[in-house]
Amino acid sequence: MYSDESSSDELEAIRTERLDVDLEMAQMHAEADAWHAVRERGYCNHGSAVGYINPPVHEVQKLLKPGQLICTAGCSTIFHGDEDWYAQLDDPMANPVPLPARTPAPAGK
Repeated sequence: MYSDESSSDELEAIRTERLDVDLEMAQMHAEADAWHAVRERGYCNHGSAVGYINPPVHEVQKLLKPGQLICTAGCSTIFHGDEDWYAQLDDPMANPVPLPARTPAPAGK
């Protein structure tokens, strides 16, 4: 504490920091809930992917051409590049892809 501060200033700063953390955690939980809701509805959220490499490390990489990626989160969608994958990762319901062996809920709901 500095000489020009009171203990109330310090307590207010601590409270503000805690509130900021609480708000950040609430936002992260809301985003995680939305993320998991996509899969619960039967759609892939494209949470992981591998790209083309020669020689392939994973069997699925044999399906790819240079610059492409393939979803490894359950749907095996092939993306044209990083930008395509990131766009669908950011909003998987913009172009919903059903998970195999699941009956998805209607995409619009």
